[in-house]
Amino acid sequence: MKKKKELTDEDQIPSEKWLVAFRNPSGRGTEGSMFVRQFYAPGYYEAYDTVLTHAEKMNLEVLWFREKRNCGQYMNRNFPPLESRCIYCNKKFGHEAVPCIEESCEMEFCSRECMVEHVAHRHK
Repeated sequence: MKKKKELTDEDQIPSEKWLVAFRNPSGRGTEGSMFVRQFYAPGYYEAYDTVLTHAEKMNLEVLWFREKRNCGQYMNRNFPPLESRCIYCNKKFGHEAVPCIEESCEMEFCSRECMVEHVAHRHK
């Protein structure tokens, strides 16, 4: 019986930062709303799979995706992550995070309801 070879740090492919632009057809106006997100993937096919999976799950149209280092005008900006996890309910979400209303708190949430619950329990 052969043992599987364990991957070492030297064998692993480093992840690149990628940007993706989506259009939300149900967004504002007749054209919908366009937004950009960032994520990490080790290669083109992994990035492609990540983007299409997210687009299907969130019912979005993919406009483009590419490595951030090849994105000229977007190079020196940070974008929200493709998916985040709510600090309060632990659900994954792919839209803009709702920040805590307390100035000294840097927590972000998936919804206003989670933020209100957090404030009631944490900042009372």
